[in-house]
Amino acid sequence: MSKILLVIVLVSISGYASAQYAHNSSLFYQTPGLFNPATIATGYEDFGFCTGFKMQNLPMTGTKIRTNTLVAEFKISDGPMSKNHFGVGLTAINEAMGESKMMQTEVNLPINYSIQLDQFAKLTVGATAGMVLFSYDPTMPSWESNWTGWNYNGKVNDPIYINSNLSRNSNASFNVNSGMLYQYTTRNKSRFFGGLAFNHVNKPKFSFTETGGRMYGQLVINGGVDLTANRKDLRIQPQFMAFKNGPNSNVIFGVMFENILMNGSDITNILKTKTMNYGVFYRWNDAVTLNLNYKASNFRFGIAADVCVSKLSTANKGLGSVEVFFKSTHLYSKKKTKLG
Repeated sequence: MSKILLVIVLVSISGYASAQYAHNSSLFYQTPGLFNPATIATGYEDFGFCTGFKMQNLPMTGTKIRTNTLVAEFKISDGPMSKNHFGVGLTAINEAMGESKMMQTEVNLPINYSIQLDQFAKLTVGATAGMVLFSYDPTMPSWESNWTGWNYNGKVNDPIYINSNLSRNSNASFNVNSGMLYQYTTRNKSRFFGGLAFNHVNKPKFSFTETGGRMYGQLVINGGVDLTANRKDLRIQPQFMAFKNGPNSNVIFGVMFENILMNGSDITNILKTKTMNYGVFYRWNDAVTLNLNYKASNFRFGIAADVCVSKLSTANKGLGSVEVFFKSTHLYSKKKTKLG
């Protein structure tokens, strides 16, 4: 009986993790390209890289949930006289969980096109093509003995039964995402933005068995404001991101404050020589997230910690996750850098 339960659990975890699970990041505002391909290379910088690491439920015993992320993005001009441009990049998420080394890896190659509608407004449409890989180590799961002293209390011996029902221990599927982003920048350099993405458009087949189901399509809505305050050394940045992933949904919202410690360019935000950013977000019915990051020249690094407010707090002692990142943003030419 326990062998049957193990197979059901593995198949269920596969269905839950791939079809219903949506990657939640407390640093979503630093890596929006992971969620919407239209956000790739749409900022002031010409190219950039961002890598992150997240560990969940550190106080709990057993194997932790670990996440690594990578975003690389490049802006390509549509011509010397054009204000439009292409954005291309690479995004990757790798997550591992459990003693069976359950692992989900998603790699995508986003491309988009930004149209300058007028002096202030810009519209970007984009899509990605990539792969999703899900795997586990079949030698790691264990269960109590089914040996009764005469025979096995099950169909056949454990490893044979597992291998005959779980036809593979890994599976790769082609994946397609799409999205759009609208930005409006005022004369005083305040920026308003909103995006919409449809991920897993083709609903990739994803299971350890030959008869498994497909991933749910995912809807992502994000938006926010980067406000210029009356104080020249302060910017206020409220923003949110909402997910609809099959039967599940979630939303995270809050505000960041940016203190400009040393001024760079007055034309764009990229060359603020030194800034300190801090703020708080709330993930609905889950956690309060405290964020802190620092930028010097073209490099930014920071940390986020989730204070759990759900029933899980009794098990993880209130510490939901810790997430860190490093980001590097650049312009192509020294002349552009000097001008801003």
